[in-house]
Amino acid sequence: LYEPNRARELAELAVADTGLGNVADKIVKKQRKTFGTLRDLLRVRSVGVIEEDAARGLIKFAKPVGVVGAVTPSTNPGATPVNKSMMAIKGRNAIIIAPSPAGWTTTARVVDYMRAELARIGLLEDLVQVLPAPITKGLTQALMEQVDLIVVTGSQDNVRRAYASGTPAIGVGAGNVPVIVDATAELDRAAKLIAASKTFDNATSCSSENALVILDAVYDRAIEALRQAGGTMANARQKAVIQDRLWPDGKLSRTLIARDAAVLARAFGMDAAEGCRFIMVEEQGVGPGFPFSGEKLSLVLTIYRAADFDAAVRRVSEILAWQG
Repeated sequence: LYEPNRARELAELAVADTGLGNVADKIVKKQRKTFGTLRDLLRVRSVGVIEEDAARGLIKFAKPVGVVGAVTPSTNPGATPVNKSMMAIKGRNAIIIAPSPAGWTTTARVVDYMRAELARIGLLEDLVQVLPAPITKGLTQALMEQVDLIVVTGSQDNVRRAYASGTPAIGVGAGNVPVIVDATAELDRAAKLIAASKTFDNATSCSSENALVILDAVYDRAIEALRQAGGTMANARQKAVIQDRLWPDGKLSRTLIARDAAVLARAFGMDAAEGCRFIMVEEQGVGPGFPFSGEKLSLVLTIYRAADFDAAVRRVSEILAWQG
């Protein structure tokens, strides 16, 4: 995956397959995430004797789990399967990947590459497998019920089904990151970093900011810094349109998540926002009546105002308690 030509090929295939994100950032994601995982795995003892405590006379052993079932999301059909495969094999496990239906072509291609590399170094290709197309909930459910461990990344529905499958599971669902901007922040630098994170691969990363909680003392200056970094603030009428179109039936629109800012601007009727990088929306509440308080998977950034740091912490706690 790290090899530049493959990284580009799979990034282009992923965008063509899913319509999510953008090629340039997916190349970076595929290379850096994979290299970071490799760095963390190298030289770490993962099987056999992994720890000795002579003082207490304890020796800790680790052994393979067996067959890992990996559920992977449409937002990362190349990087996530490779990273999970590296971790599984490091523990001397086999892995079977259940990709999102939209990302199957990309995942199948990258699995072919991994199998070829396993064969090249004399290992069994079948240590890494992918479910055959067409991917269905029934097929994925059957996999979850028959493997020894499930590692699931994606929708809350997939995570819940993994936890209810009867198989040990490790899951991560909604990525709904709130960030506090307080009086100690270097506002211009903070705005640039937030913009870079928010716009990376069109906000498909779990670590992408979904909400900013800005203290009164710096609110106006912080908003101006965000404008300078490429943000545009929606007015009350535009906010209503955005909510209606981003959640047309109470669920995130599959045609608007992870799309370019220009696509969103046209969909929301925000002509003035055509040149922007992301759209800001002011919000006052948290919970089911306030969809902007949850995960958006889009270049829409929710802005909250807090009287002081303690109030900001309370707001962040409410957001995390509501949706991840």
